[in-house]
Amino acid sequence: MSERKRTSLHWNPVSWVGGMIMASSAAVIALLLGLELGLTDPSPYIGIFTYLVFPVFLVLGLLVFLYGMRRESLRRRREGTDLPHFPTLDLNEPRQRKWFVRALVGGTVGLILLALVSYNAFEFTESVTFCGKLCHEVMEPEHTAYLTSPHARVPCVDCHVGSGASWYVKSKLSGARQVLAVFADSYERPIPVPIKDLRPARETCEECHWPEKFFGAQLMQNPHFRYDEKNTAEQINLLVKTGGGREGGREAGIHWHMILSNRVTFVANDSQLQDIPWFKVTHADGTETEYASLDAPLSKAEIDGAPKHVIDCIGCHNRPSHQFPPPETSVDKAMAAGQIPQSLPWVKKAAVEVLIKRYPDRDTAHREIARALEEALATSLADPAARPRVAAAIDGVKAIYDRTVFPRMNVDWSTYPSNIGHRNWPGCFRCHDGRHATQDGKVLTRDCKVCHTLPTRGPLAPLGEAAEGSADWHPFPLLGRHESLPCTKCHQAGSRPAPTCAECHEVDRKAPMGSMGCDECHTTPQSRKPVADCKDCHEDLGGVHVEPANAQAACTSCHKPHDWKADPRLGADRSASLSRVPLALDTARRLADNPADLLPGPP
Repeated sequence: MSERKRTSLHWNPVSWVGGMIMASSAAVIALLLGLELGLTDPSPYIGIFTYLVFPVFLVLGLLVFLYGMRRESLRRRREGTDLPHFPTLDLNEPRQRKWFVRALVGGTVGLILLALVSYNAFEFTESVTFCGKLCHEVMEPEHTAYLTSPHARVPCVDCHVGSGASWYVKSKLSGARQVLAVFADSYERPIPVPIKDLRPARETCEECHWPEKFFGAQLMQNPHFRYDEKNTAEQINLLVKTGGGREGGREAGIHWHMILSNRVTFVANDSQLQDIPWFKVTHADGTETEYASLDAPLSKAEIDGAPKHVIDCIGCHNRPSHQFPPPETSVDKAMAAGQIPQSLPWVKKAAVEVLIKRYPDRDTAHREIARALEEALATSLADPAARPRVAAAIDGVKAIYDRTVFPRMNVDWSTYPSNIGHRNWPGCFRCHDGRHATQDGKVLTRDCKVCHTLPTRGPLAPLGEAAEGSADWHPFPLLGRHESLPCTKCHQAGSRPAPTCAECHEVDRKAPMGSMGCDECHTTPQSRKPVADCKDCHEDLGGVHVEPANAQAACTSCHKPHDWKADPRLGADRSASLSRVPLALDTARRLADNPADLLPGPP
């Protein structure tokens, strides 16, 4: 060993190991950079090794190299050798000058490489690939929904992080905790919505959407297919009064809720902000109006101590990029787009019913969907010309399932509430339910015409051309109590509305009265009362019915409606009673032969 090498502080085993780690890491990084440049679809795993894993090893190797030099210096001090304890540099000596130039060039190249890798590491951690594909199973539902959303070309971080170093640091610290949860397999299924950790919408959404410029109205054309043999095509048309903004002072409409002239502060009883027992409106002139739930009011102490939320963009648009539409909506859109052929008899009914069912995993779902649809569409399968359409329908239904149901994460169309509208989730009816009022009795409006025109139902029409439709937009007239029921009472996310009164109202169809038409007794459509007099049908009753103690009693004193069996403790001769109801039995036989005579339900 030459004297010069022996005197160099890096000439020790520890520094050698550090140097080898640095050289190997740099070589692998360069190789992966070249590989990534040649890929059209970058892999998240190549990215994480290129910009995160091996750069860490590169820095680790440098630290080991420097530690070896420090360790060697301390060893020489302890032994009291005459070798230098610190590096020496004499540029007057040609050999040292040559090595200095080499080190300067190599260090510059290394710093450029490190800067390039560091910048790309930052870019990679901000990419959709990193957010959606790295933790594939955990983020699969959100990433899949994102790819079919209106924001599919907006990077995740633009909404979830926004600009500025402070929120970037917060997101990475939160991400580190989530990565540890993934490694420990301790993350929640489904992933909870981070409502309390979201950045204010004014710092994210409003970077692209300018509330002051929102005004006017928007035509909505929603395709719909009936649950009949012909899959009758229809379209629901309505004009949504977007409103808002400050153009011309027109601040009416749905965007009245934006934080411009009005501010709505509320308290929620649940983490997903669906149960709102109290809210306060602060008007432009500074006056305040408080509304409280009439069903479950809070005390002043409870209101003062509860966390307050302010309605902004996310208050209503809470699923802007991660939507999981219910089966009925998805099937309607797929049929309108031609992904499920409309010409197959009963395909709408079969597709929705097979999607509503629960399956333990995706493979089982695919098998059961194919089997059930082949069985339901057996008539079409018998025609060789129709078989390709049946196959297309099966593929279309499977595609709907794959983008809306994720068994491993316990996610489907019923997992995350969507506050836009009020059909499948309470949405607007969280407050506008007719059950929130001020102290002086003023009830918050639930007039449909405040936010949109009344819907019309008509045939499918070209985009932007609302065909003349009927004002009877609902499949059957909403009368009585049904007129005031929230849509979600029947149209809960993912469930098909009951097609008949008896199914919705849980009437036992096997009971003597259960097989009758509802209008046989309920004389006013869709109303519980008034009801027809039982004696109009049940004439000449004898036995216990004519005893003085029972003659003046109401029939329902002994008989339960719909079931119509007398309480056993009364010892009534029920068989004799039933033998004297020819009209009721005749009605039951008629309905058995013609079930369509029942009051029509939703399609």
